[in-house]
Amino acid sequence: MPVKSIKQNFTPNTEQLKMMELFKEMVNHCIRIGLDHDCSTMKKLSTLSYSQLRDYPVLSYYKLTAISQAAGRLSQMKKDIKKGRKVKSPFVRKSYLVSCYGFKINGMLLSFPIKNREFSNVLLNDQCRSSQRTE
Repeated sequence: MPVKSIKQNFTPNTEQLKMMELFKEMVNHCIRIGLDHDCSTMKKLSTLSYSQLRDYPVLSYYKLTAISQAAGRLSQMKKDIKKGRKVKSPFVRKSYLVSCYGFKINGMLLSFPIKNREFSNVLLNDQCRSSQRTE
């Protein structure tokens, strides 16, 4: 099944910015745990870090995605070390938000969950709306 991806720039509101910052903090928290325990696999990192993410006031699937993002960054760092490449810091510098759950397109708006039954909206640009019609 083909998947279409489109990049869209937008200026986040305060609520969205807070959510993006929390996600960045969760990923970095998981990276610290992975470095402390020398692990880069999703399964082991989940076991070690999921319970420690309970203090973050976000939906559970954002926590799982943060663990996945951290595992990917740690795994890439391990590969670079093994191949003798210059190793980049695995830590996230910019705020961002990733998830494959709960996102919906409602006409001209992209809605994504902030809290249980609470959504935030982003106005889609013309390119996103036109590509939606061609599918």
